[in-house]
Amino acid sequence: MNSGFNINWEKSDDGDFYQYDLYHSINETLDDTSLIFSSNNIDRTNFFMEDTDPFIFNYFYIIVTDTFNYSTKGDIHTSSLESLPDSIEITDINYMNGGFHITWERSTDDDFQKYDLYHSINETLDDTSLIFSSNNIENVTYFMENTDPLIINYFYIIVSDSSNFSTKSKIYTSSLDPKPNAIHIESVTYDNLSMNIFWNESLDGDFLKYELYKGLDTTSTSLLETFFDKLVTSFSINDFDPYSSNYFRIIVYDTLNQSTKGNFLSNSIQPTPEPVDLDPINSFGNEFTIVWSVYLTNDFERYNLYQANDINMTNKEIIFTTTSRTENSYFSTDNDYETDYYFQVSMIDNWGYEVYSNIEYINPEYFTFIHNYDSGSDTDIGYHGVQTASGKYKMIGKTSLDVIMIGTDRSGTEPWFSNYNYDTNESPVDLIETEEDQGYVFLSNIINSESDTDIRITKTDQNGAPIWDMVYGFIDPYDVPSGNADYGLDLANDISLALDGGYIITGQYNTEIERHWDLWVLKLNSSGEKENEHLITAFASNDQIMENGHAILETIDGYIILGSLANFELGGPSDVWLTRWDYNDVDQGDTLWSSTWDINTYDYPTDLITNLEGGYTIAGYSSDNNNGDDGSSWLIKADIDGAGSILHSFTGNNFIYSMIETESGDYILAGKKVDGSNTQGWIVSISQDGNQNWEKLYGSEDIDSFYSIEETSDKGFILTGETHSNGSSDIFHVKTDPSGNVLLEE
Repeated sequence: MNSGFNINWEKSDDGDFYQYDLYHSINETLDDTSLIFSSNNIDRTNFFMEDTDPFIFNYFYIIVTDTFNYSTKGDIHTSSLESLPDSIEITDINYMNGGFHITWERSTDDDFQKYDLYHSINETLDDTSLIFSSNNIENVTYFMENTDPLIINYFYIIVSDSSNFSTKSKIYTSSLDPKPNAIHIESVTYDNLSMNIFWNESLDGDFLKYELYKGLDTTSTSLLETFFDKLVTSFSINDFDPYSSNYFRIIVYDTLNQSTKGNFLSNSIQPTPEPVDLDPINSFGNEFTIVWSVYLTNDFERYNLYQANDINMTNKEIIFTTTSRTENSYFSTDNDYETDYYFQVSMIDNWGYEVYSNIEYINPEYFTFIHNYDSGSDTDIGYHGVQTASGKYKMIGKTSLDVIMIGTDRSGTEPWFSNYNYDTNESPVDLIETEEDQGYVFLSNIINSESDTDIRITKTDQNGAPIWDMVYGFIDPYDVPSGNADYGLDLANDISLALDGGYIITGQYNTEIERHWDLWVLKLNSSGEKENEHLITAFASNDQIMENGHAILETIDGYIILGSLANFELGGPSDVWLTRWDYNDVDQGDTLWSSTWDINTYDYPTDLITNLEGGYTIAGYSSDNNNGDDGSSWLIKADIDGAGSILHSFTGNNFIYSMIETESGDYILAGKKVDGSNTQGWIVSISQDGNQNWEKLYGSEDIDSFYSIEETSDKGFILTGETHSNGSSDIFHVKTDPSGNVLLEE
């Protein structure tokens, strides 16, 4: 030990002990024996011999001497040869934190001196270098920095003892640094807000990062997110499609930028919602009722109703959307006629997935009809009809016994009749719809006797129920308190709604027995009470000219009145008379200007309008006799001062009773046309220039007539009159398109 021999011997038990002598030799023959130690101390029984060679045999013996100089030689003791240090081995090399962590066994030698750790990167060890030394027997680890774990590294360790003897370990070869352990996606879940991806934490000590990839399949993915914190094991996305596969994978990297790809995992696919069914489009003219089936499950978000003009839904637009699952219809109005419309409904669920219904097509056609209405009487005549604000129809008419109002739905069906219990000899003239309350006012003539007629104004509610009625007629100036006299042929031919909400009536008034009749203008307030009246004459009383008002228009300061001038009696030869009456500038009975037209012997003006040019257009018919069976119609166009001429004359036997002007400036005329024994309802269009655009005839082979025409909300026309068959008559009600056609006939 400690580069020498520690020699021990037994203690002498002699009482006369004198000395110990220790001899040494390196030859078995002891021929080179030398005294190496002497001691007179009986208790000294050891000696340390320095600078010896433990690797050869050393021979020792001891001689003990007493005080008489007697001595005894002990046995020869041969040293054992010194052994090399026990070998130790490298037990582990682990790459971490950019270097190798090296561990070896602890030496068990009592004369341990040091550890020497060597490293090489060549298998031949020709570049071996000492990388670590330690004299601490307990120091059995070392961290080698800045190493390359991607090549093979070679290590061995030499342990030395105090005799400077050493033992070399086996060569320890480092394993190449392994790639990171694969990290697989464990689950993909989602709700209506987010899709959530989960994976396990990496166990690699040299972890660098996770890369999360996403794709619609496993062949084409893109980097979604990078995570440098290995404790992060989940991620959520908000933009995703649960109706298709969303594939995810993790690629994990270590600090050497080595990577390992995990397996792909996709979400479970949300079942595709069922589309709703779009019903065939139900149309009424240019109004569409669009209905689809109700979506049945609770993942509903909203409906979108799309409209386009071709089957491919090119440039489709959303015209309606709702978040109510049970709101499954839409009413579309004011669509263009002769236009193709295509509709499709989509349902969007709470994932934002949109599915589309079937496509339905509609080309709106004008709703037209021909109806006859029979109240149960032998005689039913329609005098005037209007389309109401709600699109329904009201007519004023007459039966064999009474004045009636007829109402229908928008299709002209489901007629109802309202009776007023007026006299059998009372006949309606005109019907207007009031503006303030959507009620109605109609004008009628009462025949009390051959020498006495009066007029009646009746106000009704929307359902035709009477609210009030007023009767006006000739009042004897010598007996005013008695009211209407029992004589005087007072008649009304037209009523208009005044600017102040009252009513204006024109007709004839029996001013005195000898004079007979003057043109009569009666102004009533909104309650039917007389505000004022004017009697307008064109000639002196001794000229025996009968003035009769047929139509009236209100101006700011007066009236434009269409009348007739008859010689001697109402049935006598007559001319057309147009006059302007201004109550600010002229005396009672005078006019501002007048114009007359003598077309034939008997001229019968029937209607007057203010045309788009600011002047006036007059319609009527004329005859060379007054039997009522022959007539030819005409249009007169006058300027704002009443100057004008005939715009168009009709040939044949025909009668115009009513006229309107369209927004294009065409005149639409209604009446009857006679061809031998056949009389049919007649509607004809005349341009602003007086050219005939078209004409239509409606009715059977008996007698049919139109007495009024009005334009409907779809720019078509509603005509009201009478149709005769087998000796009785019904109300004749016809709805046409803008060209006067009836597309569907009963």
